[in-house]
Amino acid sequence: MTRHLARIIAGTLCAAAAAAQAQSSADIALPGPELAAQQGRVVLHEDAAHHVRTIRATLPPNQDLQPHGPDQGYFIVTVISGTLELGFGTEFDAASLQTLPPGSVFTHPVSQKHFARTGAEPVVLQITSIQPD
Repeated sequence: MTRHLARIIAGTLCAAAAAAQAQSSADIALPGPELAAQQGRVVLHEDAAHHVRTIRATLPPNQDLQPHGPDQGYFIVTVISGTLELGFGTEFDAASLQTLPPGSVFTHPVSQKHFARTGAEPVVLQITSIQPD
């Protein structure tokens, strides 16, 4: 799995460099807060050849997200704005939640379950998924 993941990441970086497509946050057309809350997510980048996809997801305020997780692949999640409380396991356990402020990153391997809680403001996440061949 480690070699496979390294191959995917290296291939993605090479493809991105060859395409010379850099985007700053100012270049990415994201919906306003009202539309983002309705849509929930926006695809920022997708590379089917390398099985990589990056989305921005907006979670509404004051929500408990019950245990969930990917059935396959590997996820890298960055908290863009808001504060996410996160825990790992198959049961929602408020006592084990860890606070992740903006800029925090967590990874999520296959079959691992996590649960979360949002506070008084929406939480915007950037999620990159790497899927197997």
